[in-house]
Amino acid sequence: MANIATHQVGMTYAGSYASKILLEPMFRSDDIMRNYTVYPNVKYKQNIMMAPKLSGITALNDGCTSTNANCNPAGFYVNQKTITVSNVSVKQTQCWDEFQDQFIVESYKSGLNMPDLTGTQLADVILNRVRHGIQSDVVRNMWAGNTAAAVADCTYTWADGLWKTLSAGNAVISGSTTMHAVTATQTDETNLVTVGAVLNSVDVINLLTSVFDTAPAELQQVPASEKRMFVTPNVYNAYYGALTAVAVSGAVDYGHSEAQSGVNYARLSFRGVELVAMYEWDVAFTALTGADLPPLFTHASFTGANKNATQGCIYAAKDNLIIGSNVTDPDTQLKMFYDEVSDNMYIRSNFTMGYQYGWDSLVNGGSLVR
Repeated sequence: MANIATHQVGMTYAGSYASKILLEPMFRSDDIMRNYTVYPNVKYKQNIMMAPKLSGITALNDGCTSTNANCNPAGFYVNQKTITVSNVSVKQTQCWDEFQDQFIVESYKSGLNMPDLTGTQLADVILNRVRHGIQSDVVRNMWAGNTAAAVADCTYTWADGLWKTLSAGNAVISGSTTMHAVTATQTDETNLVTVGAVLNSVDVINLLTSVFDTAPAELQQVPASEKRMFVTPNVYNAYYGALTAVAVSGAVDYGHSEAQSGVNYARLSFRGVELVAMYEWDVAFTALTGADLPPLFTHASFTGANKNATQGCIYAAKDNLIIGSNVTDPDTQLKMFYDEVSDNMYIRSNFTMGYQYGWDSLVNGGSLVR
């Protein structure tokens, strides 16, 4: 197996260098413990018992009878959904000699212990990169995972994610595999099917308003703090831009101040519901092509050949989005150890992971289309 950390061609040791390795930020959209419901100790499958609402059972008392003659509902059926988890692992290797001609060798141990990178700066960097990589992969697979996908990146195929399960269950629109189509009037169609394209704030506010207003009554009644609106990054940015408008009609002093400080950029809300910018969605839209693209974002109303929207919003109760795993936090299930026989460092992580949603009535969503 190839080394997980390799040196850049042409990077040679020719004197003194800064002792700190600069880490490129690895953006994570969210914290699985804050925005979803985690079912721990799921090693293979777990059934979730689903009890629907019950109403229309009160009536005028008919006297000494076992039932109310004019009000005897059929009752309700307890159904179930199943979380099926997959066995997921990280298996990486690092040999000490990869950097023997580089400046990092100065931090190596001496003598017999030289190949043992435990406790060195390089080991800390590798663990940091692996830990953040697990976090990113778990969230990306939670939404874009598809066990039938033909994509070359294996991180998409170890479980079916929420895009696929929501689509297969016709969760947003009864009888349809897609989400609501929200017509954009100010943004070109090209930008609506291009990952990372700039959006007009008028269209974005219309999207958030439509998804919020068309949500089922059951979702509307959930307290705002127990719901999330998951959005593509540029939906998030355009909404923030509308709130911080400067030198335009209707701009307010608070917006001017926020535009300078940016203090609330990381905690935006719409009508009390927290917005979560899903960076992993953009990564997935870029990686997936053809039949692997999610039907949830496919809309026939696009006039061009590309019918797959890349700008949207999924509005849901946190309790309705479920992660099953045999651990509570997969990025902590990580170890790095030295093997004296092979002189290699090994990085290992093992956990189970699977995803499911509960009620159709506790989720809504929409894509911007033309």
